[in-house]
Amino acid sequence: MDLGPIDLDYTLDCGQAFRWRKSGNEWRGIVRGKTISLSQKGNKIEASTDLPNREVERYFRTDDDLRTIESELRRDEYVASLVDRFKGLRLLRQEPWECACSYVLATNANVPRIKKMIETVCATYGDEIEEGVFGFPSPRQVLSKEKEAQDCRLGYRCDRFVAFARAAASRVLDFDSLRALDYEDCVRALVRFDGVGEKVADCIAVFCLDHLEAFPIDVRIKRVLMERYSMTGSYRKLSAQARAHFGRFGGYAQEYIYFAADARNR
Repeated sequence: MDLGPIDLDYTLDCGQAFRWRKSGNEWRGIVRGKTISLSQKGNKIEASTDLPNREVERYFRTDDDLRTIESELRRDEYVASLVDRFKGLRLLRQEPWECACSYVLATNANVPRIKKMIETVCATYGDEIEEGVFGFPSPRQVLSKEKEAQDCRLGYRCDRFVAFARAAASRVLDFDSLRALDYEDCVRALVRFDGVGEKVADCIAVFCLDHLEAFPIDVRIKRVLMERYSMTGSYRKLSAQARAHFGRFGGYAQEYIYFAADARNR
């Protein structure tokens, strides 16, 4: 399979998606309710999945103009160094409901905790794809037995999770409409939902709704913005400064900076 210039290790282990696991040289994940196994030897990707090739290519954003993206990112000296260091790191285009719901669950939790909550939700509500492997549930599957959310150990996120499913099922939360909005209006609409703050809204915007200028800011990103770029202020102020500085592909810049700030890569 030709996914273009990509490094699976960087792309699938940089914190943007939560259901990929690596065993040996093989990455296994679930995309749109289908299992997918990928392994990489140099530039060659071997794939095993029932998912149509076009869906895999869409998920890995093979339609992105990487030459233009990298050219614009290289205007910043630090990010240019990261583009060279982590060659092949790519953004994903995730399924909107799963991505958005995952980030609602992710608030104030570390990655192992996030992954555990998501797997519990999938086992409780999702369809069994293979033995012990479950797809991410639809909003209606959640609502069909919403009281069982109390057994998923979601903590204070439980009511938010069910309310978010109810909004999606009723199309009050309409991802196609959000994608069609400009970035500012998209974020403004998202933060109206309980559990979606400014950072979660930015994650949803960039990781599944094609708003590539979105620049999610957590503690490690905030530290880099302050130490390297002397940017300070509220989340909204930092976001505006970062988007002005990094431009229309700020989401890519953010992911390089985030990955580089990970303790494993420093």
